[in-house]
Amino acid sequence: MTKLQQLQQLVEEKGELMVMSDTGEKFELHKHNVKFDESSDLVEIDGGTKKFWLIPSKIAYYWTHDKAREE
Repeated sequence: MTKLQQLQQLVEEKGELMVMSDTGEKFELHKHNVKFDESSDLVEIDGGTKKFWLIPSKIAYYWTHDKAREE
């Protein structure tokens, strides 16, 4: 399973997932505002007024409200 697929599975299971990039930026992924594109290996977040694209390999940490996991 790729990291993109792991992130997608966690969002589906938990409804939301918080991530921190390798530069320290934090993002919240929710079922209603995120797309996972396997062809480009990108996570697209629709922030309403801004869109963000994350490369899964550049995500240093991800967590739900109950635990964190370092990658």
